[in-house]
Amino acid sequence: MKTSVFLEKLQEELEEDETLTTETNLKSLESYDSISLLSIIAFVDENFNKKIDTKHFKDIETVSDLMNVIGKENFEE
Repeated sequence: MKTSVFLEKLQEELEEDETLTTETNLKSLESYDSISLLSIIAFVDENFNKKIDTKHFKDIETVSDLMNVIGKENFEE
């Protein structure tokens, strides 16, 4: 998936007004809460067929961290 498409879809999933970048700190977003955490898990499973364990989320701060957990090989410029 193109990184730009991923960022757009993630922004929609989080219902976030702010444009996301790879450097966006997820925890600083107004819309980021336990519900959005579940949305991200479902989003990743649906789009990448990958299950993310919730314990990984304590280490995920930025969108780039999330992309690393998903696997950089799943993204293209």
